[in-house]
Amino acid sequence: MPSAIRTTVISNANQSQKTLFLIPTNTSFDPDANTSCRALISKIAQSKLRIRRPRRVFLRGGRELEAANDWEEALEGKAEIVVLVSAGEDYVGSRDTQSAPKGGDTAQCIIERLDAKASVDDTSITQLEATAKSLPGIIHACAQPDLHPGTKYPIGAVFVSKGWIHPPLIGSDIGCGMAWYKTTLSRYQVEGDKSRKIAEKLRGLEGPWRKQKDREFWLDGRTDDDDDGKLSAGAQWDSLLGTIGAGNHFAELQVVEESTAVNETDGRDLKQLYEGEVILLVHSGSRGFGGDILKRYTRDGQASLREEDAKSYLDEHDRACGWASRNRDLIALRFLAILEPGSEAWMLGVNDPDGTANYDQIMKTLSTLQSRKVVDIYHNNVEHTLWPPLPSHDQDVSPTISQQQKVYIHRKGAAPTHDPRSGLPLSLLPLPGSRATPTLIIHPTFTAANEYGRTNAASLAHGAGRARSRADAAA
Repeated sequence: MPSAIRTTVISNANQSQKTLFLIPTNTSFDPDANTSCRALISKIAQSKLRIRRPRRVFLRGGRELEAANDWEEALEGKAEIVVLVSAGEDYVGSRDTQSAPKGGDTAQCIIERLDAKASVDDTSITQLEATAKSLPGIIHACAQPDLHPGTKYPIGAVFVSKGWIHPPLIGSDIGCGMAWYKTTLSRYQVEGDKSRKIAEKLRGLEGPWRKQKDREFWLDGRTDDDDDGKLSAGAQWDSLLGTIGAGNHFAELQVVEESTAVNETDGRDLKQLYEGEVILLVHSGSRGFGGDILKRYTRDGQASLREEDAKSYLDEHDRACGWASRNRDLIALRFLAILEPGSEAWMLGVNDPDGTANYDQIMKTLSTLQSRKVVDIYHNNVEHTLWPPLPSHDQDVSPTISQQQKVYIHRKGAAPTHDPRSGLPLSLLPLPGSRATPTLIIHPTFTAANEYGRTNAASLAHGAGRARSRADAAA
């Protein structure tokens, strides 16, 4: 019998990374022992493969080594072995039939596709199905009509998980979303050549807004010595506050051509848009702040966090979402300062890098701005909620859906049907088209036909989708 087992340790997430070492044959199989086979492999994975928190170990084919008898059966009498170490994500690769997961939520994941009438790339469907089957805890996946491929995970998709949070499913632009604001302009003031003149006046709004002290007041809405709930991300990221950014982010003046009144009794906030109104649609996110968060929590190839290990990520996620919302507010303020010149309410929107404002001035401006806001949604976020959705108080509850459980709804490129702050159903949502095409006003519905929101994972499409990647289109 050999005195040691030649062991190849491979990163499950990046299988080009591997290392070799020897496990003495007298090493304990008990995974809870301080010097067990599992402990030695985890230590090697940390030092050689840079997997910060090794959590799971697999054999080739997908069998997971968990209990002492699993380790004994895998190593006893062996001269060499190959293992894959995971930071929490499920096994990557083809599974042997004997190694398939033994039941569990992932094995029961329901995949809903709402793209039947859309032109969807086959790659995005492959990504959708692979994600639903490979990441732990996924119990429901939904493809929206604007589904398109991402680098590894699809965009325009929603994933519902139990007990697990998956930061890559939200992506780098945490809190990215859209907000509508009403203006006092008439359609006459923005039609024809007048729109070009307005566009010229709006140039140059992308620079830093005022001083860091003012940005912190804008973000936090509180005094300096109150640290609870602060949204400020520090001077580096706060300097980008009030800027739109690159990619498909934009701010657009729109005229309401047609709008249907919504008369609901389910407790939703019935904000309306009326024909002829000129409104501002802002699409932006957390700029580099959200990307920094994602990078730090996936640095070692980790794609998944157990619920009990995810508090710090969720806290930073929530801060990035709040930052992104205030970013959209400041973009709107800077636009309104140009669109409605002379209005004292918008004076802080004028870009005066040497100017200062006190706390009360900023809070008054923020309050006035909220009265102009119609809706503000995140379409890159994770939401902790109860599942499945239930009918409203005036609808009958089916016995089959009356049992709810706490879940996490992950959205990357999908609009929520409920207000992210109040939890109330939204009365309307923006669905922008491609450039130079109209934006649709969507009214979410909650009926037996969509199982009160379960079918569409309490989400709707967030845009026109993408037929080609940005790089391909630019080329």
